[in-house]
Amino acid sequence: MDFNMTFPPAQRRQLKIGVTFLAWLNIYQNLKQAIQDVIAPEMQQLRGDIKALSAEIAAVRQELTLFQTVVNRQFDAIDKRFDAVDKRFDAVDKRFDALKDDIDKRFDAAGDAVHTRFEAMDRRLDGIDKRIDGLAADWRVSLDVHERLAAIEARLEKR
Repeated sequence: MDFNMTFPPAQRRQLKIGVTFLAWLNIYQNLKQAIQDVIAPEMQQLRGDIKALSAEIAAVRQELTLFQTVVNRQFDAIDKRFDAVDKRFDAVDKRFDALKDDIDKRFDAAGDAVHTRFEAMDRRLDGIDKRIDGLAADWRVSLDVHERLAAIEARLEKR
């Protein structure tokens, strides 16, 4: 064994470093070329696909906007029809309210007429009651007179 510690000259070390650097540079260049050959075309194709999808999305958005416009128009037409039906129902409600008011007035008038007739009938019945009470008093007097006459006739017959 050689225990003589001598270092290689500086040129040799630089050459080794240069070779190592060149090897790494070669690997880098090969890797760069592989990326450009394989990955870059795929990326370009993906960019094209993304642009195509963006165009399709824009078309779908435009169709959706058109559909939304059509649906909104149809809902507006339906709303107008409902408004027309509501107006018709309001008119029918007013007619029913007027009819109810008319019927209420008629019943009130008929009720007033019936009430007036009942009051007249009550007055007539009160008059009849007074006449009956008068007749009852006359009847008692008549019975009294009849009894007296019978008593007088009985006395006359005895004589």
